[in-house]
Amino acid sequence: MSIKQERARAEKLARQAVPSSPAAWRAWFDGSAHPNPGRIGIGVLLAGPAGERVEISRRAGHGSSGDAEYLALIAALEKAVELGVGELLVYGDSQVVVQDVLVSQAAGAKALELHRARVAQLMAGLAQVDVRWVPRHRNGDADRLSQQAIHEGGV
Repeated sequence: MSIKQERARAEKLARQAVPSSPAAWRAWFDGSAHPNPGRIGIGVLLAGPAGERVEISRRAGHGSSGDAEYLALIAALEKAVELGVGELLVYGDSQVVVQDVLVSQAAGAKALELHRARVAQLMAGLAQVDVRWVPRHRNGDADRLSQQAIHEGGV
């Protein structure tokens, strides 16, 4: 399968509705780089089935917007592993990162391969994880947290 076909397949998968159990956790991630490349801020919101809410807002060094988005996804997955989450549905508004995670290792973006490898390692530590793209307007909490990290120093 060509890289173009892999990416088209990834886009189709990202648009599909994912059934999830009532026990599933949900996570939203976003990363910002100001300027791009520049200072990185990451934002993550994890929501548990019993009303749990975990927010992450912190600076994450310097890099591109792709680095920022991936570092936010990594932070979400690390926290899910730490919490012992079994089933996780992850949402992000970066088509680049979501598609990169969904395609095979050989077809992914070269510049992001180290981040992709870390994501794959973390995903293997969870019983079930699905990563899906959402429009920016449906990712407001994560965006707010990533912007807060850059402008206020994060927590």
